Amino acid sequence: MLKDGRKTVAGIAKETGLTKEIVYENFQEMKQKGIIKGATIHINYRGFGYQAVANLLINVEPAQADQLVEYIKKMRDIYALFSYGPKGNIRVVTTLKTLQQLDQVKDAIKGNFSILNMKTVIWTDVKEMNENLSIAQQKVSNTLKQKLPYLESQNTGAILKEKEGIDETNLKIAEILSKDGFTPFSKIAKEIGISDSTLKKRFEKLRKNGLLKVTAQIDPTKIGYRAMAIYYITFTLNEDSSSTIEKISRIADVISIMKTSGDYDLQVYVMIRDIEQLLTLQDEFSKIAGIAKTDMDLIKVLDTWPTPRQYISTF
Repeated sequence: MLKDGRKTVAGIAKETGLTKEIVYENFQEMKQKGIIKGATIHINYRGFGYQAVANLLINVEPAQADQLVEYIKKMRDIYALFSYGPKGNIRVVTTLKTLQQLDQVKDAIKGNFSILNMKTVIWTDVKEMNENLSIAQQKVSNTLKQKLPYLESQNTGAILKEKEGIDETNLKIAEILSKDGFTPFSKIAKEIGISDSTLKKRFEKLRKNGLLKVTAQIDPTKIGYRAMAIYYITFTLNEDSSSTIEKISRIADVISIMKTSGDYDLQVYVMIRDIEQLLTLQDEFSKIAGIAKTDMDLIKVLDTWPTPRQYISTF
């Protein structure tokens, strides 16, 4: 369900070789235990008319940190906001219709708060891998792994038809599903004034074109994760970046890889269970040819992941 949050019980049963009854019972149990908390969407922002997605790393005077967080929450086109490290360190993800909008966001923040430092990372492409959690896969047999589509690589960028069919109706569909990806299609169709069949056709077209997908949201702490490591990676000169990225993507618990412009080449998110895993992870990165430098931030894992409206895979 991390791969396709609207996969039916029958569909999951067919792909896993389990009965529908077992699938349903396990789904209900995970909901009751708070492992599955809901569902949201992943979206292709370029396909929906955005020029870029930017990650702002802000260091503000600690006394103004809470005020800045509340200020940013009220800004438009902010889809993620995290506090990390000592108080005053804030990470913001914002969607941009134009690159000039980024300057407006930065100027607004600097004009109202005592900013000590601010770095900008522009995401150029994203490889989303929320289904790559090791705990979610450790009891799956090798035979079953060959059957599960969520373990296969996906290149949605290859099928993306940018901005195709993005009208007001599709924007409403995306907005409703971002708040609750489990919302019945019949309810969505009634709310926006179209037929059930039209709604289903529109959703399938968005999904097949790599513009939108629904994914289940989980509480990572319920399955043993305690932190999230964010790596900033710089490649060596003349290195085959695709080979390096492929090696990184094979590491268990790597859930997102972003190609970036600016000071770094990649931004990599990894779910962390304990210090032993973190030390092992450091060793794995050090052995990958093509990596010249890594910087890392460690933040407390969120109790709901993925957050709403994350970027869908584009490569």
